[in-house]
Amino acid sequence: MKTKMKTKMKTKLVLSLSALTMIFTACETTEPLPLDCSNIENGTAIIDDCGDCHKWTVYSIVNHDVREVNDTINVILDANEMFASPNNPMNPLWNASCTDCDGILNGVAVVDSCGDCHQSYIYDFVSHIPTFINDTTGLVLGATEMLILAGSPDDIASNPNWNAGCK
Repeated sequence: MKTKMKTKMKTKLVLSLSALTMIFTACETTEPLPLDCSNIENGTAIIDDCGDCHKWTVYSIVNHDVREVNDTINVILDANEMFASPNNPMNPLWNASCTDCDGILNGVAVVDSCGDCHQSYIYDFVSHIPTFINDTTGLVLGATEMLILAGSPDDIASNPNWNAGCK
């Protein structure tokens, strides 16, 4: 009787271990993890609107050093460090190399639905004269002027040339 119970116990133990082995090995994956834009498996790099690939960084708030990291899992931060995502509004490199449809670096021209490029402009609502602009850096508007960004609702409503090439 004792021998039968020992055999049953051994059988249950072997079956239990076999089942656990199958469960754990079934969870393993042989498929590679996805690559980010830097070709890092399961990396954190992302592409900005200009098509440039940017990695996450570690930023020192004391001496303002920045270093790129391929992943954030194996990085140990010092007391004065923090992670910074590439699309952080404080990152001067994010979207820094975009050109508009006129070829102006960080310009404000936009393509309409017909494929025509339109510049943004300053509109004087007293003289009704538009002044076309390439960017808004240092822009100061006069008392009778307003900024009309190409493709904005104000531009589409008042610009007879918007989508005119489609007609």
